Amino acid sequence: MALIQKIAVVGMIAALSGCAHEISLTGDPAKLPELSTKPIEKSVAMVISEDESAREVITPGGGGDKVSYHPYHDLELPIYVGLGHVFKNVTKMKKVPDADAMRAQHLDYVVVPSITTKSSSPSLLTWPPTDFTVALTCTITDPTGQKVVVEDVTGTGHAEFSEFKRNFGLAGQLAVADAVTKLQTALANEPKLQK
Repeated sequence: MALIQKIAVVGMIAALSGCAHEISLTGDPAKLPELSTKPIEKSVAMVISEDESAREVITPGGGGDKVSYHPYHDLELPIYVGLGHVFKNVTKMKKVPDADAMRAQHLDYVVVPSITTKSSSPSLLTWPPTDFTVALTCTITDPTGQKVVVEDVTGTGHAEFSEFKRNFGLAGQLAVADAVTKLQTALANEPKLQK
């Protein structure tokens, strides 16, 4: 009987190891620092498609487990808030507007984010990632579709067990906040967007 119990326990551990635990990268966008400069007097559309919003990503956590999340869905609000710190008006859209739609909505620029993520943890006992990286590229085009600026930033986040025991996505949320803070500063200081 003891042998059967041991086999059952080993089987259960094997079944649980390697599973993907769902986390959120959104965090609290209200904590993103505001800029000391006034918003640029421009109206922009931030474009994240429905397919991107639904896209799930799985990356390593601790203990041999993995974490799953939806980076475009989770970053939509933080990026929107960050762009709101940079520009006077920000609109969310599901697809890139054509020239007529841009004129009708008085848009100056279209902002299309591209997001890649990495996570890891040296822990053998806990599954949440302790280290997270968010690489965020925003391509900004004008009403004619011409590229004006491509801004690349990378945010990192680190959280220990004592910090994330109630918030399993904390390392990712810190990385998002770091990336968006860097993005808004870079865009606010970009001379090409001031014209």
